[in-house]
Amino acid sequence: MSGLYLHIPYCKQVCYYCDFHFRTDMKNRAAMLVAMQREISLRKDYLRQQDEKGKIMIHTLYFGGGTPSILSLHDLSLLLETVQQYYTLSPCAEITLEANPDDLTDEYLSGLRDLNINRLSIGIQSFRDDDLLRMNRRHTAREGVQAVERAQRKGWHNINIDLMYGLPGMSLSQWKDALRQAVALDVPHLSAYHLTIEPRTVFGKRKERGENFAVPEEDSVAQFNLLLDVCEEAGYEHYEISNFARPGYYSRHNTDCWRQIPYIGVGPSAHSFDRQSRQWNVSNNARYIELLEKEEEWFEREWLSVSEAYNDYILTSLRTAWGVDAAHIRRHFGDCLADAFEQQATGYIRNGFIADRAGDIYVLTRKGKMTADRITSDLFC
Repeated sequence: MSGLYLHIPYCKQVCYYCDFHFRTDMKNRAAMLVAMQREISLRKDYLRQQDEKGKIMIHTLYFGGGTPSILSLHDLSLLLETVQQYYTLSPCAEITLEANPDDLTDEYLSGLRDLNINRLSIGIQSFRDDDLLRMNRRHTAREGVQAVERAQRKGWHNINIDLMYGLPGMSLSQWKDALRQAVALDVPHLSAYHLTIEPRTVFGKRKERGENFAVPEEDSVAQFNLLLDVCEEAGYEHYEISNFARPGYYSRHNTDCWRQIPYIGVGPSAHSFDRQSRQWNVSNNARYIELLEKEEEWFEREWLSVSEAYNDYILTSLRTAWGVDAAHIRRHFGDCLADAFEQQATGYIRNGFIADRAGDIYVLTRKGKMTADRITSDLFC
């Protein structure tokens, strides 16, 4: 089974930390939907896994962005109908919509359920209005809480909320209050991301002009440790560096991506993966529409060498609770890379950064999770 990701490249306003592809000018939205429908049809054979009806079976469908909740129910219905025309949706498919809190009215929530969308990912980011203003979010802290509670009253059970930490000036007590509020909302999934200043963002440009966004390393470590402690105490399982879920509520779409299940990406800047190659769509709305209208190639492809596929496997696997399987490396990438991995991992095991589980599964310890990016880079071939 495979996953399908639909990138909705629009937002009502710019969040100052965000480096995902989007535009605030939505004058070509109708043409964009037509182009995405055309790409869905053209992608129908991409993964080459046919069921008895000759269609690819889709296990997860994810509306990301941008801000997918900027679309009307009619827009979403058109995309879903097109997906079902060219693909087979599994009867138990996970269908996720990323949403801004202020879009989630009672009417919209009811309409989403009527469309069989069954998972919400709500961008709360912070429960403090000062933080939200600094990030240029378009909702208040109160609206964030009300959106979650409104969804729960409408019968939504599979809900994720996004939070950010490592914000300049954030105290440990403020982060503790945010985590307590998240736990009190009783959502089954929580994603928590440390602020990263990316060059193309508003924050990145401010940093270039000399604005200080640095957070002391000891503050970041303390906030991450508090995140782990609070989530564990509340019954959340830490199944990926930034993701926590109660049993049975892991994000199936993201889990499949981390475990290298093939997926199709539709829309400007969307990526696709078939284990042999990576593809990425043009990151320009007008150009994307133009190329799809002409049915000219709208993406670039990179065929993966053995070493590149190995690095991809390390990158996606080490971040998760399932870890790196040494037997998988030996089977798929050869004895040379397997021996090199085990030799490099030995030092990290000795120093308490990696645990060797059952002799051939390597997972990050809590200490290792603090420096996951560095460890991953060191393990690349």
